[in-house]
Amino acid sequence: MKTADLHTHTIYSDGTERPRHVVELAKQAGLSALAVTDHDILDSYPEARQAAQELGVELIPGLEMSASWNGQEVHMLGYLVDPDDVAFQQRLTDQRARRITRIHEMVSRLQSLGLQVTAEEVFAASGEGAVGRPHVAQALLARGYVSSLREAFDRYIGAGSPAYIPGSPLNPQDAIQAIRQAGGIPVLAHPMYLKDEGLIERLCEQGLVGLEVYHSSHSADHIRRYEQMADRFGLLRTGGSDYHGSSKEGVALGSAAIPYEFVEALKAWK
Repeated sequence: MKTADLHTHTIYSDGTERPRHVVELAKQAGLSALAVTDHDILDSYPEARQAAQELGVELIPGLEMSASWNGQEVHMLGYLVDPDDVAFQQRLTDQRARRITRIHEMVSRLQSLGLQVTAEEVFAASGEGAVGRPHVAQALLARGYVSSLREAFDRYIGAGSPAYIPGSPLNPQDAIQAIRQAGGIPVLAHPMYLKDEGLIERLCEQGLVGLEVYHSSHSADHIRRYEQMADRFGLLRTGGSDYHGSSKEGVALGSAAIPYEFVEALKAWK
């Protein structure tokens, strides 16, 4: 049976592997299709596309946009977007500028707690990609303030922690519209992280097309509930591992692989 992983990350956001290696891992896992979905950036696409062509893996253009609603982070996957859409690329540039501001705010809070980490260390950890909280965690780990990346989130930078700063102020509806205007298909990522699942029905009214039913963090109960929800609201089902390399321990690429028929459904909708 042909399978796909539609949620992965590379060094262009908060993953640890180059796009080519992510495609190689997909090939090794026996996947037929792959989406690289870096946060607020499409820069991994050219390298991933070249590798996919060479290795015979179908690459689905994608990304994961950050948004927020009523104090909670909402992540919107966008599939089959046009990487050359100028207006969309400008929107992503604005998103990444907000990420930089957020890092400075988080570092300031960490310093007020007595942790001598610098913004420069965080940006060095992010390299050429979109900077995010995992890079703050890496800087804390390198300084010896925590013994693991998970501890960094739990003690300092996770939601409700002393150095946490909310993410993008972009409204989820605006993220949906931006993705659709770029020719893409908006899919709500990992709904188990929502504080209020009632948001899903509201987003359907605002143009949401799909729901990430299958995810490496979803239990069997989560999956059953989201399958029923997708059917009730007429949403496409998608899924993926949310692979980040070594920055997200215990999650292998392909660990939440989905039947290829879900990829066909995406392409048919478009």
